Amino acid sequence: MAGADRRRPRPRQAVTRTVVVTGASAGIGLAAAKGFAAAGDRLILLGRNEGRLAAALDAVRDAGAADPVAVRADFADPAQVRSAAAEVRAACDRIDVLVNNAGGLFRGPTCLQVNHLAGFELAHLLLDRLRDPARLITTASLAEAWGVLDVDRPLRASLWHRSRWLAYGSSKQANILFTLEAAQRWTARGVLPVAFFPGLVRSRFATTSPLFMLGKLIPVLFSSPQKAADTLLWLAGAPAEALVPGGYYFLRQPFAATPRSTSPARAARLWASSLEAVKLR
Repeated sequence: MAGADRRRPRPRQAVTRTVVVTGASAGIGLAAAKGFAAAGDRLILLGRNEGRLAAALDAVRDAGAADPVAVRADFADPAQVRSAAAEVRAACDRIDVLVNNAGGLFRGPTCLQVNHLAGFELAHLLLDRLRDPARLITTASLAEAWGVLDVDRPLRASLWHRSRWLAYGSSKQANILFTLEAAQRWTARGVLPVAFFPGLVRSRFATTSPLFMLGKLIPVLFSSPQKAADTLLWLAGAPAEALVPGGYYFLRQPFAATPRSTSPARAARLWASSLEAVKLR
């Protein structure tokens, strides 16, 4: 009997994923981080505001995360993007899910820096930590439809980008184009890039726009951060064969973007100009 016991296979233990979430101190990022924590994942949270980031760390601990890590960084400052990448690298030797969720409503080049280039650079600096099979998930938006992105000069000062919403739309075009080109370049190394539209969300982001504030008077138009994060969490855990590399999703379903955001030629040009902008080329 003793010999039989020794031959009996041991039960398999659940594999804990390491998940990095940017924009994790509020809204969709925090809701997703709590979901990952409840699933037993190890979390590295990135955020700009020190107080909110500390509160987020407590929240994910309460949700079940063991030893989560917080990294403070303002993505408007490229130097802080690089220092954040160094801290993340020091905290882990592999990343299973990288969530590029940080973003905001800004005028001018700041919007493209925070919403696109920071995540683009962070993904490159952490690429060797993204181990097969890894997911790269980017929060995009329906706002891509009205973007006026110059794919060859993403940081170019533009009269159009004096409007926060046009600048935001351009940055969301960039998010989808980045996802499309990342799929072409990184799928073979075991990284599955996807993007998603969370819908209109009751979060701190909405308070930065009078249009969103008016919309909040009609509650049916807005979902909670928890509901908005559902597709993100699904993308992180769905079988790879259920997803399309470079795909764009809404409510767990493929979602259509405009031709400007799905052009392979524009995606390749943006990739090249983004490498130059972040000095990786």
